Amino acid sequence: MAENERLKYLFKSVLGVDVDAIVHKVVAAEAVERAKRVRANSTEWDQYMKSEGGVVVLPPHVTRLGKRS
Repeated sequence: MAENERLKYLFKSVLGVDVDAIVHKVVAAEAVERAKRVRANSTEWDQYMKSEGGVVVLPPHVTRLGKRS
């Protein structure tokens, strides 16, 4: 961790760049983009479900995802 703090100090003193502020902005921007994608995917899934009559049968390899054997 000391190396990270040293590099942050060098960026701040030499370039005048606050690394933590930049990381915070990038993380926030990525979170907003992911939220937009989730909203778009949800809308597309809703439209697909309506076109299929509200029932979609998923294959077994999909329904087993996340289950412990």
